[in-house]
Amino acid sequence: MVTLAAVPSVERAPGLRPWPRTWLERQLLLERQHDRLEALLADLLSLHLAEAPAWRAVDALACDDACRRLLWDLRLHLRLEERWLQAEGCLCSGHRAAHAEAARAAFSAFVRSAGDRQARGVWLRNLSDWFTAHRAGPDATAYAAATAATAVSSATVSSATVSSATASSATAIPASQP
Repeated sequence: MVTLAAVPSVERAPGLRPWPRTWLERQLLLERQHDRLEALLADLLSLHLAEAPAWRAVDALACDDACRRLLWDLRLHLRLEERWLQAEGCLCSGHRAAHAEAARAAFSAFVRSAGDRQARGVWLRNLSDWFTAHRAGPDATAYAAATAATAVSSATVSSATVSSATASSATAIPASQP
């Protein structure tokens, strides 16, 4: 006789949230990512101001690592945003191309500015300007389209459910009639 062990239940660790499934939940997560990226950019920019004190070697390495982290987080954010906008049917090829070009340009300028605090500051300012403009322009447009598409599909599903329920109750023959 074969005895199977019980399958352990898989529970989330305390404090972990489920992966967002609806567009509105996804939009909130993307907006929080935007906010964190903008905050990191602002912090890094403040370290590259002309008035900022001179760096020690360890400070320069820490800042370089933080810039690498910024690039990594930006790349992940752009990929996630593309995936979710595409799932809603709201990602145009121009938006995807803008992401790809921005990521290439950001990495290239990061490499060119290595070891030059002033050049790195210019790179961060340019990246911050692009990010802010992109968030207010193409992202805002795509997010609004996704929200509208979600509202339309929700209204269609609700309407279909009501119509179906009305039709089934209208076609039902009451038990009191022959």
